[in-house]
Amino acid sequence: MSTTTIIHTKDQWQPYRDKHLKSTDTTLGFVPTMGHLHDGHESLIAKSRQQNTHTIVSIFVNPTQFNSPQDFQHYPKTLDEDVKKLNQWQVDYLFFPEQQELYPGGDQFRLEENTLAQILEGPCRPGHFSGVLTVVLKLLNILKPTRAYFGEKDYQQLHLIKNMVQEFFLPV
Repeated sequence: MSTTTIIHTKDQWQPYRDKHLKSTDTTLGFVPTMGHLHDGHESLIAKSRQQNTHTIVSIFVNPTQFNSPQDFQHYPKTLDEDVKKLNQWQVDYLFFPEQQELYPGGDQFRLEENTLAQILEGPCRPGHFSGVLTVVLKLLNILKPTRAYFGEKDYQQLHLIKNMVQEFFLPV
C-alpha cells in the first residue's frame, strides 16, 4: 500500500509538481472534495488513477459556499478516516490547505456566473455557486491538473464548472 503525501500549501506543492510532472507523458488527475469521503469519491479517484500517471485529491471545506455559518461549522470533518481511505485507494497526493492559504485576502474576490446560477437551486442558495466556482478556480490554478473529476450528483454545479473552464480557457 502506498502512502499519500499530504501537502498544505501551494509552495509545498510546486516542487512535487515540477519533479513528477515534467514529462509530457506524465499526467495529473484531480478530485476536489470537502472530505468525509465515500464510494462516490472512490469511483472518481479510480477513474483518475486509470487515466493519469498521478492523482491528487483536495480536502477543503469551503466557507464561501455555505449560506449558514452553522452549516459550515457542522460539516463533518473526518480527516483521519479520509487519509486512511486515500492510502487504501492509492492516491499520490492530498492537498489539504488551511482557509488562509486559499483566501489570503479574505473573501475579497468572487467569481459570479450570471445565467445558469440564477435558476433552479441558485435563488434558494444565494452565493453558493459563486463560492464553489471561486474555490474551484483557485484549486485548478494552484494544482494545474491535466484532468479534473467531479461527481454528477449536483448536475447544475457540474455544468457551471464545465462552463467556467471553457469561459476562462483553463487547460484542464
